[in-house]
Amino acid sequence: LNKAEQRQRFKDRRRKTYRYRQPPTTILTMAVNAQPNPQGHRKMRSASNLFHALLLVAVFLLAPPKVSAKIASGKAHLSGSKTESTLVKFAVSPSASAKIDLNITSYGMYEDEKELRFRVYVDEDWPKVKRMPLCSDKVSLSQRAVPIVFDYAGTKPDDRSGKKKNDKVQMYTARIQHQIQNPPNQPSGPKKKDRSRYFYFVIDDCSLERFSHDNKIPDMVYTISVLNGRPSSTGEMIYEHLPADEGGMGFLMFVTIIISGVLAMLLFSRTIGGEVHVAVLVVLAACLTNGLSALCELIHRSAFLYNGHGTYFLDAFSSYFEAVSDSMVTLILLSIGGGWTLPSDVVGGGLGNEAAGNKLMKGVRNPAGSLLDLLSSGGGSGDKKGGIVALAIILVHVGLAQWGRTFDDDFDTYHGLEHPPGRALMILRFVLGLIFITGVGMVRSGGRCPPSLMTFLTKFGLVGLSYFASLPGISMFVGSVLPYYQRHQALHWGAAMVQLCCLTSLTWLFIGGSDASTYHRLSRVGKHAEGDLTESMAAHPMGRGAGRPSMWHIGKTKIRLD
Repeated sequence: LNKAEQRQRFKDRRRKTYRYRQPPTTILTMAVNAQPNPQGHRKMRSASNLFHALLLVAVFLLAPPKVSAKIASGKAHLSGSKTESTLVKFAVSPSASAKIDLNITSYGMYEDEKELRFRVYVDEDWPKVKRMPLCSDKVSLSQRAVPIVFDYAGTKPDDRSGKKKNDKVQMYTARIQHQIQNPPNQPSGPKKKDRSRYFYFVIDDCSLERFSHDNKIPDMVYTISVLNGRPSSTGEMIYEHLPADEGGMGFLMFVTIIISGVLAMLLFSRTIGGEVHVAVLVVLAACLTNGLSALCELIHRSAFLYNGHGTYFLDAFSSYFEAVSDSMVTLILLSIGGGWTLPSDVVGGGLGNEAAGNKLMKGVRNPAGSLLDLLSSGGGSGDKKGGIVALAIILVHVGLAQWGRTFDDDFDTYHGLEHPPGRALMILRFVLGLIFITGVGMVRSGGRCPPSLMTFLTKFGLVGLSYFASLPGISMFVGSVLPYYQRHQALHWGAAMVQLCCLTSLTWLFIGGSDASTYHRLSRVGKHAEGDLTESMAAHPMGRGAGRPSMWHIGKTKIRLD
């Protein structure tokens, strides 16, 4: 071979070696790129990946649960002023039993444990127990009383906060395994109704209210697990850790996900044309966050079936998403009630520009645009007060959701009236309802409001007011009429249905045709803005002192703010 042929053979050999030394993914990528229609194959792969992801989620949610128990843990320190400590409450199914496994660790010797007891109370007697001042009176209502006896566990490192790394402490442990029946009928007492029932598990020491030896009471930590048993078709008892008051909640979450997803797709279809009003996006965000809240809660329930305590972050995000969805609906109702999206001559100030009500409604006239001004300019331009009002409404809802989680980490208590956050939410809804009806009245009495629009605004005001009043009404009805064991389910079903009905109404309001109502004929939501005027206003900078643009540009999509 001459030199040219030798060089060519050497190059061919190097090229072949390099090719087969590549990782398999590179060869696979080269093979895919060699196909005549790579975009079609990429879409097929994306659809296949999405299908497999949904399949895995479905298997995870629908797989039969591993039997475990509801697990709660915490700290307990008894004293003369606090002779008892409530460990956990649990709802047991009718004609069923519950298994309890309690482990207590004491940091030091509990010197006088003669009256230290683990007690069980039922929901019929619990309000009386809470009202009684003395421990000796409360114990007469307990269904079970089990002595707590500690055993020496050795000297171990002291892991309490504030202790040094080398500190040691004598540890004592006690374990109680017990089983209770529902209904908890006693031979000497009246027969109790067979129904779902809350059981309250408490440790107490009534001797502390008679003798002053608080300094001899050590710190204690506990872990308690509870299994809810229900009879099967064969008569055998099946134990699971979901409490009885969570029955049917999975179906509610599934319905919420489906309806919220359908509404979100209908609203998303309005963005395909390249131009959409920001009000549509706000309602779209409300639908998505409502569906995400239900999805997070559904996954949390599935995790709860496996480990007895679920996933804290998913349950937390479920509460936060629900709060954001509520705040978005609130902002839209307040804004539409205040005349947002209607022509200026219709909204014109019939009560005068200096009226107190007009100033109050100004902050929610355009929440999306006001928030944009506040965040993008650092509060230096645009409707700063409006942005602060809109942001405050969102943050207050999220703050109340987090506050509610401090009372119960297992499942959402956002709307519960038995806790201060739930009562604060009811008061907030009442105040916002008054602001909403004030704004609707201002629009009806101001400008040149057509009679047909006045009729629509009257109906819209009644519907919106029913939304703000429905949750306080449902909560008061549930708290005063229904028995305690039915309140949790009734409140969640009522709140979910109210939210879905409101989201459905708002979706119709923004996707309905021009012949659907007078509002649809006059509103700027379904109309395309005037080209020259809109573009000239959108061209203004957003620096200090500049007016807010009437349109956002995100890629090829135009988002109108008028």
